[in-house]
Amino acid sequence: MTDVNRLPVLVSLQHLSFQFANGDTLLEDINLSIDHTPTGIVGRNGRGKSILAKLIAGVLKPSGGTLDGNARVAYVAQTLSVQPDESIAQLTRTAQALAALERMASGEARADDFDVIDERWDLAERLRAALDAAGLQALSFDTPADQLSGGQMARVAVIGAVLVAPDLLVLDEPTNHLDSLGRAWLLRTLNEWRGGLVVISHDRQLLNTLARIIELSPLGMRVYGGNYDAYRLQRDTEQHAAVAALEHARLERSRERKRLQKDHDSLQRNAARSRKQAETANVDRFTKARWKGAATEIVSTVRSAHRAEKNQLDQQVCQAYARVVDDTPTLLALPGSKLPNGRQVITMEQAQLPWLDPRQPSTCITLNLMGPVRVAVRGPNGCGKSTLLKVLAGHWRASAGECAVHVTSAYIDQHLALLDDRRSIVEQLNLLDTPLAEAELRTRLALLQLDALRVTQPTGQLSGGERLKAAMAIALWRKTPAQLLLLDEPTNHLDLESVLAFEHALQGFTGAMVVVSHDEAFVQALKPTHRLDWHSAGWRLECT
Repeated sequence: MTDVNRLPVLVSLQHLSFQFANGDTLLEDINLSIDHTPTGIVGRNGRGKSILAKLIAGVLKPSGGTLDGNARVAYVAQTLSVQPDESIAQLTRTAQALAALERMASGEARADDFDVIDERWDLAERLRAALDAAGLQALSFDTPADQLSGGQMARVAVIGAVLVAPDLLVLDEPTNHLDSLGRAWLLRTLNEWRGGLVVISHDRQLLNTLARIIELSPLGMRVYGGNYDAYRLQRDTEQHAAVAALEHARLERSRERKRLQKDHDSLQRNAARSRKQAETANVDRFTKARWKGAATEIVSTVRSAHRAEKNQLDQQVCQAYARVVDDTPTLLALPGSKLPNGRQVITMEQAQLPWLDPRQPSTCITLNLMGPVRVAVRGPNGCGKSTLLKVLAGHWRASAGECAVHVTSAYIDQHLALLDDRRSIVEQLNLLDTPLAEAELRTRLALLQLDALRVTQPTGQLSGGERLKAAMAIALWRKTPAQLLLLDEPTNHLDLESVLAFEHALQGFTGAMVVVSHDEAFVQALKPTHRLDWHSAGWRLECT
């Protein structure tokens, strides 16, 4: 086994801190060395995982402390944005070198083409081979990036980062939007990677391939050796010990308080008896006063000692409590939207999905859904799953045929386009005429672990998971709640504990649901009534 202590440090963070423009501190006194050990970053949403990754990658500058390192870093963000005219070559940052190679091949080379190409004479071959290995054989270098599905774009972005051959690769939720084949490709790619690797993820399969886990929690940053399972075992052991210590401290405090109260009562009786004896004793009045004063002084001294002991017991309980991490899952209340069994929900008659080849039978759908159905949509990246949901949501029109949604719907897309990043959650809900009173609204948002600060911040400043919660609130807490949920990879931005809570909330939703997700455990938890599967010969709807 490699001695990780001998691996060269790629990036060093010393007493690092990060503050937002409003002065709120997210990360404080972070000390961390990143070497070639494959490392995962985990933690609840909003703890600063993406901020830490951006600091490591040099995308953000720290508010305090130092960040040292001369490593070349390639960073792939959780949310990718492309320009309308951007090609795959541009997305992978190979466009200039590929153009220079073409000019060299045609005898029209420019003076600076050698510098642009550097030593990447086989770049075109390597890019083509990488696209093919990722299952993207149908894509060319000039394919518009904005026509890619979320999964295709995620794979292309990782390919571009790997082709740069950096010293350190930093990936933020790289399995988001990937189907099973895409996830298998990513695991193979990272297994073959020989540079440094830092990954933010809630994908347990991916995290189990890594050799070190960094956890961000209310207790700060902790580094655990081993993969995710080893981290969970050690962390759970620590938490069980912390909970046991807290219970012991509380029990000890209760026991000591009872003893102190008993001592206090006994002291009070003795003091009263002493004062009474002094009053009736055959001594002069100065001696009586001295005896009474001594009794009162003893009571005061013991009271002060008891008070100090109680404060120490309270402090011990507080210290024990501080070592316990709150794993309370996010609560999400969905409004009642009960649908009768015979109510028509969706009608599609030979509906042609836009942007896809109309000559292929798999791009044409006939569908008739009634009542509180739960449909799980399955198929490889690029087959049109997200396109289908956008058509059902009314964002795009079918190229041909008929498509009608007969009930109110809420659409949560992969990029959370529902949100206005410049406005806060409260502002956007008020614009939608929410029926909830201000106090009830803030209570519900607090149950989503969105505190008073976050609900008044622009949603663009929130973490990925917080943005999803905000989108769900905006979609469902409006004047007319949705009877149909259209969810496109809804768990991509959630931590593991919140995924379980989200599953529980959706299980109680009484309306209809169409879900695109590659998380099979999540799909099974929703207990779908139907599956809509993509086949090259066409879409097929089957009861589960």
